[in-house]
Amino acid sequence: MTQAANCYFQIKAQGIDTRQVPLVGSQQVIGRSPDVDITLPDQTVSRQHAEVYADAHGHWWIKDLHSRNGTLVNGQRITQDHMLAPDDAVQIEHFILQFNVHGEMPARRGVRAGTSMHGLNVSDKPTGPITRLDTQQAPPIDAVHLQTLIRFAEDLLTTPDPADRLLKLARILISKLYHGIAAVTIELDLNDPDTTPIPLIEPQYAHNWRSDEEPYVSRTLLRGVLEHQSPVIATNTDSADDSVMALSLADDKQTLAALACPITITDSNMQVLYATFPAEYGTADWLALATLAVEQYKQTNTAWVARLQAQEQAAIEKELRQASNIQNALIPLKIQLDQADIAIGFEPCKYVGGDYVDVRQSDTGKIYLTICDVCGKGMQAAIVTASLHALFHTAVDLGLPLTDLMTRFNKYLMKTLPGESFVTANMMIFDPATRELESVNAGHPPAMLIRPDGSVRKLSIGKHPPLGFIATEFESETVKLEPAELLCLYTDGLTESVNDENKMLHIAGVQDMLVKVYADHADMPTVELQNKLTRQLDEYEGNAPRADDRTFLLLKTDPQATQNTGTFDI
Repeated sequence: MTQAANCYFQIKAQGIDTRQVPLVGSQQVIGRSPDVDITLPDQTVSRQHAEVYADAHGHWWIKDLHSRNGTLVNGQRITQDHMLAPDDAVQIEHFILQFNVHGEMPARRGVRAGTSMHGLNVSDKPTGPITRLDTQQAPPIDAVHLQTLIRFAEDLLTTPDPADRLLKLARILISKLYHGIAAVTIELDLNDPDTTPIPLIEPQYAHNWRSDEEPYVSRTLLRGVLEHQSPVIATNTDSADDSVMALSLADDKQTLAALACPITITDSNMQVLYATFPAEYGTADWLALATLAVEQYKQTNTAWVARLQAQEQAAIEKELRQASNIQNALIPLKIQLDQADIAIGFEPCKYVGGDYVDVRQSDTGKIYLTICDVCGKGMQAAIVTASLHALFHTAVDLGLPLTDLMTRFNKYLMKTLPGESFVTANMMIFDPATRELESVNAGHPPAMLIRPDGSVRKLSIGKHPPLGFIATEFESETVKLEPAELLCLYTDGLTESVNDENKMLHIAGVQDMLVKVYADHADMPTVELQNKLTRQLDEYEGNAPRADDRTFLLLKTDPQATQNTGTFDI
C-alpha cells in the first residue's frame, strides 16, 4: 500500500486562521461534538457533519454525513465521496478547511478509490477447525457500535451505486472502531471450493497497513464458509476466546485473525466479505459485529431494489395512463345519425391494449365503420391506434373505396410495425339509402347480423391475412341488411372473456349472448342493447381478471329505434 503524504487541514473561521489539524490514521470525523476528531464549535454545524478518510493509495476523501446544511468543496456542494486535491477548500458553515500537503502525493487516479482489481494471495496451508457464528451465543452489542451500524445503514440508503455500497461494506471493517487490517468482497464457486476467488472490489486496507504485512486469504477458511454457509472466524495464534480455533497461514510471521461472512448465496456461487484483524480481535463477538454490518448491507440492498422497482412501476403506470388517454380520445362513445342507430361499447383492460373502433360519415352519406385490434399493449399499441385513426379519417374524407382503404392501411403498417406485430381489422361501408353493407375482413372475428327471431348471419372470414404482414389484394363482399337486423362488430376481447372457472366464451358464446339480448329487447335503441350486453359480459366474467380490451359496435336501421341521445361529430 502507498503511504499517505503528510496532509493537514488549515482551519479558518471568518477569514482568520485558527489552527492546523494533521490528518492521521485512516479516517477522521468533523463536527461540533467534542467527541469527534476535528471539532468545529458552532451550533450551525451538525454533531457529526462530515468525514475524511484515506484510501489504499494515499489519497484523502471527504464525504458529508447527512448534515443539515451540507458540505462544500471549492464552493460546490458534494453529494458523494469526493477525492481531495492540494489547496482544496472544504466549507462547513462559516469554517474553511484548506487541504494542504507536505511531500509528494501519489499520482491522482482517474477513477474513484476501489474500482481497480488486484489478485488475491490465497494460502493453501492446512488449518485446524474454525468457529461458526451459528454455534455461539448472541454477544452483547455496545451503544457505540450500534450507532455506527445505524449511520452505516443511513449512508448506504443514500448510495445508489451497488458497487459503492459494496465498497463501503468493506471500509467499515477497516475503520478504527472495527480495527480491521484489510477487507475485500469476493465471489466463490459453490461447486468447486478450490477455484480461485474472484475479487468484486479492490481490497481495502487500514491506514497503518504495510506492504510487508500483506495478509493471505485462507483457503481453509473459504472452504469453511462454503461448507457451513454461515459466518466463520479463525486465528493463527492462541485466542482469548476458547471457542476460536487455530488458523494456519503461509506467512508464520503474521499473527492475525480472519473472518468470512456470506453476503449472497445462489445455486452456483457465494459472495463473501473477507477481512483480517489483529489476533486479539479474533473472537466470536467481533464476528457478530461483522455479521451485523453484512445484515445492514443486505437490508439496504433490499430497500434499494424495492425503491427501483417502485420507480419502474411508477414509470410503467405513467405510460399506461398516457396510452389510455390516447386510446380513449379516439373512441366515439356517443354517436347520433339520422340514417342509422349506432352504439359503441368500449372497456379497456388494466393494461392498455390496442383496440380501435370508429364511425365516420362521408359527404355522400355513406357510413364508414372500422374495428381493429393491434397486437400488443401499452404505449406502442396506443401509438399505432392513433395512426390508424388518422389514416381512417383521411381516407373517409377522400371518399376512398373500401379495398383501397384497406390497401393503404396494409402498406402503412408493413412499413411501421415491428417484426412480430400485426393488426386484425374489419372495415365496412354502409349505405343507408340502399341498406347495402360492403365489408373486408383481415384476420378479424366475423361480423354477425342478428334478427329478432334469433336467426344469425355471419359475414365471411379467412380470405385475407391480418394487416402488416404481406402485400395483399383485397376483395370485398356486399350484403343487404334486412329491416330490424342488428349488425355487431367485436374484438377478441369478447370471445376470449373467461369466467371464474377459466372457461372461455368463444365466438359461439358471444353469439348466444347477442341473440338473447336482441330477442328480448329488439325494440330498444342500440345504446340500451349495448348496456345490456355489457352487463351480460360482466356477469359471465364475475371476478376473473380481464386480459384484453372489450370492444364492440352495434348498428341497426329500424326507424323506431333511432333515438340515441348525445352528440358526436363524425
